[in-house]
Amino acid sequence: MRSFGKRLYDIAVLSATLLIAACGGSSSTEAPVPPPPVSISGALSYEFPPPNAACIGLDFNSLQLRPIRGATVQLLDATGSNVLSSTVSDNSGNYSLTVARSTDVIIRVRAELKGARWNVEVRDNVDLSGNPPPLAQRPIFAMDSNILNSGVANQVRNLIATTGWTGSSYTNARVAAPFAILDTIFTAMQFVMAEDPNANFPPLDAFWNPNNKAASPEDIAAGDLQTTYYDVASNSLFLLGSASTDTDEFDDHVIVHEWAHYFEDVFSRTDNLGGSHGRGELVDARVAYSEGWASAFAAMALGNPLYCDTSRPTSGSGFDTESSGFGPDGWFNEQTIIRLIYDLWDQDVDGADSSSIGFGPIYDVMTGPLRGSPAFTSIFSFMTYVRQQGTGQEPFIDALLAENAINPVIDIWGSNEQNSLPGTPDDVIPVYTSIMLGGPAVNICVNSQFDNGRQGNKLSEHRFLRLNLSSPAQVTFTATASPAPSQPTIGFDCTASPNDPENSQHSDPDFSVWANGQLVESGFSCSPNVETTTSSELLGAGDYVIDLNEYRFEDPTSPVAFPERVCFDVTAN
Repeated sequence: MRSFGKRLYDIAVLSATLLIAACGGSSSTEAPVPPPPVSISGALSYEFPPPNAACIGLDFNSLQLRPIRGATVQLLDATGSNVLSSTVSDNSGNYSLTVARSTDVIIRVRAELKGARWNVEVRDNVDLSGNPPPLAQRPIFAMDSNILNSGVANQVRNLIATTGWTGSSYTNARVAAPFAILDTIFTAMQFVMAEDPNANFPPLDAFWNPNNKAASPEDIAAGDLQTTYYDVASNSLFLLGSASTDTDEFDDHVIVHEWAHYFEDVFSRTDNLGGSHGRGELVDARVAYSEGWASAFAAMALGNPLYCDTSRPTSGSGFDTESSGFGPDGWFNEQTIIRLIYDLWDQDVDGADSSSIGFGPIYDVMTGPLRGSPAFTSIFSFMTYVRQQGTGQEPFIDALLAENAINPVIDIWGSNEQNSLPGTPDDVIPVYTSIMLGGPAVNICVNSQFDNGRQGNKLSEHRFLRLNLSSPAQVTFTATASPAPSQPTIGFDCTASPNDPENSQHSDPDFSVWANGQLVESGFSCSPNVETTTSSELLGAGDYVIDLNEYRFEDPTSPVAFPERVCFDVTAN
C-alpha cells in the first residue's frame, strides 16, 4: 500500500493529564485487572489553496484548512503492517481510536470513503514497473504519522495533510492532493443525499499522480492521460496533476464536473459522444447537454457560480455560470445549457431568472423519465421532462428557455426548434428527421462546418432520424452516399494502413440505432460510400432513433480536401 510515510508532521501535543491514584493496606489473590486502553483522538484536515482572482492560479498565501471527512483512520503497529484499531472521521474531521497502553503505533489516514451506500478510493495510477497491476489494484493513497507511543493516558493528535508548496514550487510531498479530491467527491455526494437520503452510489475510483499530464497516445501507467475525465467503462475519474502543465486536484469545480458525468452514467443516462469541446463551440446536442449539465451541477453542489480551472499553479481561467456568454445562445452551446440549468436551481433574480425549482425536480427527471427517453439526451428531452414535473413554475421555465434562445414550445424531439444560428447554415435543423418503414429514401446531409480539427462531435456532424414501428419487424437499415464524394475509391482496402491515401478518399457512413437509450443495431463497417445492416431479430413496436455520421469527419487521416458536407440516402425496409 502506498503511503506518504513520515512526510506529514504531527502538530498537536499530549493533552491528557496523567492521574495517579494510590491504594494500599490490603492484598488480594485475584488475578490483576489489565489496565484499560487509552484513546488517541484528534482532528484531520488538509490544506486547500483557493484560486486567485479571475482563477489565475492558486493562492498559497491564503491556505484554508478543510476537514478530512468520512475517511478511514487506522492505528497500525510500529511496523505499519498490522491494523490495531480502525474508525471513520466525522463531518468535522474528528476521529477517536483506542489501543493498549504503552504501544508504539502509527496513525494512518486512507484516501477512501467506505460506507453502506458508497465506496470511493483515490488511487495512484502510475506504475513504471513494466507490468502494472489492474487499475482496481493500484495503491490507495494514505498519509501516516510518525511512530508514537500510546502512553498511559489519552492523547490528542491532530494531523494536517500539506500541499507540499514551499513558496515557488512543489518541493515536498503533495500530501493534500488525494484528500482534496476525496473531500470534493464527498461534497458532491452530500449534495445529492440532501435530496435523496437513500441514494446508493456505485463504487468509484479516482486516479491521480503528480506526474499525470495531458498526452497522446494515452498511457495511464506512465501518467499520460487524454485530459481530466470520467471513464464510463471503468467507473473511474482520471485527474491531471503535473505542476509543469496542469493540476486539477484543487480545482473543485473541475472534479465535481467529472463526478457529474459519473452521476449521469450510474443514476441517469448519458448519450454524450465525448471528445474535445471548448467554450462557445457549437457541438452535438448530446455533448452540449451533458457538458452543460456537469458544469451547472458543479456550481450547484459547491454553492459557487464561479467555475475555476487553474492549469499550472500560477495560471488558469474561469467563468461565471450565471453570466457566461461564449458564442451564440442555443441548444448547441454548452455555455447556454450551463446557465439555463443553473438558473433553474439558483435563488438569484436576474432577467428571466426570477424563481427557482430547486434540485428536487432536476434529480427526479434525471433518475426518472430521462433514463428511458426514446429521444437522445439533450436539452430538449431534459427540459420537456422538467416542465412535466408539475412544479407550477411553467411560466418561469418557459421564460428561461426563451431567454436562452430555445423555443419554449418544447418536446423531447425539439420538433418546434427554429434556432439554426445566424445566417441559417445548412444541416442544423430539423433536430430529428422522420423516416418511414418501407418508405422512400430520405436524403440527409452531415456537415463538418463547425469542426476545425477532425473532432467529429460538433453541431451538424451527427444527424438524427426517427423511426416509429407500429408492429414488430425485422428491419434493414441502409445509408448510401448520394452523391458519393468525387475522390476515387479504387484500391480501397479495409486492412490497409490508415495512412494509406487510398484508404481515405471515400465516404465512410456510420450509423447506430437506439431504443430508449439502448443500442439495438449499428453499422460501423468501412465499406466505401455505403453502410447497411439488418436487425438480428424482430424490433418491437415503438420509437427508434438513428444517429448518422460520416466517419471521415473524425478520422485524422482524412485528406484535407475531403468534402465538408456529405449527403446520404437513408432507408429502413
